Amino acid sequence: MSNPRVKGQAGFVLHHRPYSESSLLVDIFSRGHGRLAVIAKGARARKSRVRGTLRPFALITLGWSGKGEVKTLTQCESTGPGLNLSRRGLFCGYYLNELLLKFLHRFDAHETLFDHYYDCLLQLADGVDHEIALRVFEKKLLDETGYGLQLERDQKNGAAIQSERLYRYLSGVGAVPSDADGNEGVSIHGASLIALRTEMGFDGRVRRELKSLNRAIFRVLLEGRAFTSRAVYSRLYPAQSESNAPVGHSTEGAA
Repeated sequence: MSNPRVKGQAGFVLHHRPYSESSLLVDIFSRGHGRLAVIAKGARARKSRVRGTLRPFALITLGWSGKGEVKTLTQCESTGPGLNLSRRGLFCGYYLNELLLKFLHRFDAHETLFDHYYDCLLQLADGVDHEIALRVFEKKLLDETGYGLQLERDQKNGAAIQSERLYRYLSGVGAVPSDADGNEGVSIHGASLIALRTEMGFDGRVRRELKSLNRAIFRVLLEGRAFTSRAVYSRLYPAQSESNAPVGHSTEGAA
């Protein structure tokens, strides 16, 4: 269980919703204590000092107290203007937040992942290729939470992954030659696995194959749970949702 009283923690708001008439229930991602829920008392009041501070994609300094699963917010200070995410970048940011909410256990510190998250938000705000930024973050999320992808060797014979060879990637196992017995897994070229490992060389085929791979991996790990960010994106950008939207989701039923 987390320390009953904490202050001076760097963190981000992942999500918030009304709690009682004037308060908010806030999911936060802190650098030193991981994901947790806090009650921000009076935060919905018009004159609340924290009303404009508890917003996504802004690095803030936080403090809380309490012995239960849900803490009470005691400190909330802005460290500067929030990141300016817009259009596709905004939905990518919401997708990152949903991943953290669905993936991370409460009170498990992930300081390195926190830094990766912040770096990914900066890339989205700076106009870096959104699709590449998400693929790299997803890989690091899996690495940091113990579900890292096997990207270096063929899991059937131990040979190094070859660029032009076709493999099948099995969730929880890794890549095996496409001519191995069985037809399970996701079909993917070695070049795509190498690109994800080295974080470079994301051509069109690589992007398509990694999207399919991540969709399958997250479907298994998250037991098919849907993402609100994907559904909203599909309604607003139906022509782009299949080719450009954040992955890790099924597109069945999308507009």
